[in-house]
Amino acid sequence: MSKYLYLIIAIFITSNLVSQVAITIPAEYEKSEKLLITWPYSPEIDSIVSEIIKISREITKVEILCDPSNPSDTTMIRNFLLSQNANGPNVTFIPAHTNTSWIRQYSPVFGYGVFTDTLVRYIGNPGFANYYRPADDSVPKQLADFWNMDFTNYGLQYENSNLQYDGLRNIYVGSRILNENIPMSANDIIYSLNSFYNSGIVTLIPTPMYSGGGDLNGLSNYLKILDFETLLLTSLPDTLPDYLLLEEMENMFSSLTTNYGNSYNIIRIPAAPNDDGTFTTSSNGEFRSYTNSLILNDLIIIPSFDQVEYDSIAMGIYQEHMPGYSIHFVDARTLSEVQSGIHTITKEVPQPSYLRILHSKMIGAQEFYPEVKINTLCGSATQVENMWLYYKKNSDTAYTKEEIHLVCPQHFAVIDKLTPTDTIHYYIEAISSETQTTYPLSAPEGNFTFWFDVVSDTENENINKWVEEIKNAIWSSNQKKFNILLKMVQL
Repeated sequence: MSKYLYLIIAIFITSNLVSQVAITIPAEYEKSEKLLITWPYSPEIDSIVSEIIKISREITKVEILCDPSNPSDTTMIRNFLLSQNANGPNVTFIPAHTNTSWIRQYSPVFGYGVFTDTLVRYIGNPGFANYYRPADDSVPKQLADFWNMDFTNYGLQYENSNLQYDGLRNIYVGSRILNENIPMSANDIIYSLNSFYNSGIVTLIPTPMYSGGGDLNGLSNYLKILDFETLLLTSLPDTLPDYLLLEEMENMFSSLTTNYGNSYNIIRIPAAPNDDGTFTTSSNGEFRSYTNSLILNDLIIIPSFDQVEYDSIAMGIYQEHMPGYSIHFVDARTLSEVQSGIHTITKEVPQPSYLRILHSKMIGAQEFYPEVKINTLCGSATQVENMWLYYKKNSDTAYTKEEIHLVCPQHFAVIDKLTPTDTIHYYIEAISSETQTTYPLSAPEGNFTFWFDVVSDTENENINKWVEEIKNAIWSSNQKKFNILLKMVQL
């Protein structure tokens, strides 16, 4: 039996809250309206925040939380942004009282809910009272008042940096949440999370205790959800105390299934060492993790630690598994020194009108058929006007546009006239009366790619021949012949 305990509980919600209120909580990798970031008022971190703003403002709006007690702060911040070439019309300010710049920890949970007769975006407020930052704890309510948005308090204490949701089925939360909500039982905590997120399975994950990150070391330091079916998990050298814990996490994630009933694609990404080449072996040091990154529409900002080998590996992994995304490094050494990170100091805000594409992507080798059916569904707050499949074959430069038929139980389109040697690249677009989105969000530059794993007739004949000879060898008790044939099959 593993020495590490994972508590996985599936709960079918029947409470009045969920039966009366349809709730959808979008994932980070779904379409966003803007980025929230708190101005740090710290010379060491101001330049890092400016670099994130400089990159993000090109693709979305950026709203900066700043001290409302001094109106001249906005002028001071703008002047600094100008000096860093990071200002622009997409950059605006929100007056808000805060204690720290770690907005991911205390930010609201944005969701869509039917509270009367329409699906609206609202703010959910997880408590943050355990850490004695009253201004930080009040930020969700401050934002709800500023934006005049629907607001609801969650009767639960947790930080957003210690919880990740795949958007459909699975919630992952650091087991510290148990101590943060005494005297609530584990079942009560899990039931509450399911109610808030309208999800299905909550998994409590033990926190690595010897890899840095401090008292608030959260999931962001070792886990990143890239899409509905893909998890990015930090790896450590096998000489470190938390190595076995992270390997156990991979085993645990391998036992879980996605909303589509398949296994997660689990990708490992090495953490970087400290400047002297060593790794932290206590709770108080740096956790130099590449999972503490930000996905913002078709943009990904990942930390750099000025470790060329490790930075290059991290960039390669993100590029391979997030094709078409614009991926940028930001130097995060100053952040890791104060046990923070890029994900920790940023928070995406989902688009005002709910629209999502639900599709189990086809990637890699597939069984050959001359016609391939692409199945999908669409969730929307308003009428879905159209869904389109865009695909191209082999070295084609232009996509073919195919209508997706909006029928039940699955919307679908068909790619036909395929041959066994074809490689297909595709993406999906959904258009509602209020907004538009694609899957993946990096389309059309990014897409899903699959090809066919075809076994020739000759190969089939050889395999069948070997199988028959192995059977005969077994029945004739010809051990020597059996061993030879077995080696041939293994080769």
